[in-house]
Amino acid sequence: MNIDEALKQIKDKNFSDVYLVIGEEKYEEKLLKKAFKNVIPHDEQEFNSAEYDMETTSLGVALNDAMSVPFFGDKRLVLINNPYFLTGEKIKSKVEHNINEFSDYLKNPLDTTILVIFAPYKKLDERKKVVKLLKKTATVINNQLLDEQQVRQKVINRLKKEDITIDSSALDLLLERTMAKMDLVMNEVDKLCLFATDKHRITLVDVDELVTKSLEQNVFDLVDLVMEHNVAQALAMYRDLLAQKEEPLKINAILLSQFRLLLQVKILKKHGYAQGNIASTIKVHPYRVKIALRKINRFSIKELKRGFLGLVENELKMKSTQESPELLFQMFLLQMNTKKNLG
Repeated sequence: MNIDEALKQIKDKNFSDVYLVIGEEKYEEKLLKKAFKNVIPHDEQEFNSAEYDMETTSLGVALNDAMSVPFFGDKRLVLINNPYFLTGEKIKSKVEHNINEFSDYLKNPLDTTILVIFAPYKKLDERKKVVKLLKKTATVINNQLLDEQQVRQKVINRLKKEDITIDSSALDLLLERTMAKMDLVMNEVDKLCLFATDKHRITLVDVDELVTKSLEQNVFDLVDLVMEHNVAQALAMYRDLLAQKEEPLKINAILLSQFRLLLQVKILKKHGYAQGNIASTIKVHPYRVKIALRKINRFSIKELKRGFLGLVENELKMKSTQESPELLFQMFLLQMNTKKNLG
């Protein structure tokens, strides 16, 4: 079952006793949580609705709540977040979870309780008995990251409800500025809708003026300047980021992350991997891989590796010396440019 199907089921009051929501799409998760919470009348929510984080709260506490009958109401809602014990992840936590007690509940869930388990992971550990039982018992809702085309359609559908159109170039820029992350996209769409209330159209100029570049987006542009050996503009942009009170270590970390991504994508493409396979292999958003694939043909593996290692060295110096971050970045640019000319 997808999110839209689940929302319809909730609207029709056709509830299952247990739901398992698997996936990392934050925006869709918020919509689903809101829909579930609205099932319980507002004046009953304090008594018949609760939310628990498994990284800080024992599973037993949530199950005790789930096994309680509603207080002056028809339904009790129990939401469970971050059930890491369903995955192969190792998390340092002092919280103990009784998995057997959970299995017992799944075998005989209370029909007056709606138990919803939000698993914000790409997949669960299918080898675990409790996972097999949960998938057999629960209504499973797929909440995996939306691809670019799905995000585009969601935006168009959202704007259609407001009787607003968006130019294709404007939509392209919106996705670029937000890296096609659904939660970021929809936050900006809300802002653009308010701006376009009268004219019922969103243009490229509107997006350019209203959707600001994130630090990550600015750093991505900075990577292009570095790799194009445009020393003057790269240094000017770096100084602008410092003037905006951005932390040098954070800037360097994002630069390092982007060089790592370009290097990984370059190597995997060379070995015949397609866009979707690359995204799943290195566990990054598919849109980031799409953008990287556009860039890598201009750069060699040797150049990308040189940039990556230079930034690793800069990070070590920032953490262990008092050298000026701006001077370190300037030296990094000069080294990249010098080696390019020598190469």
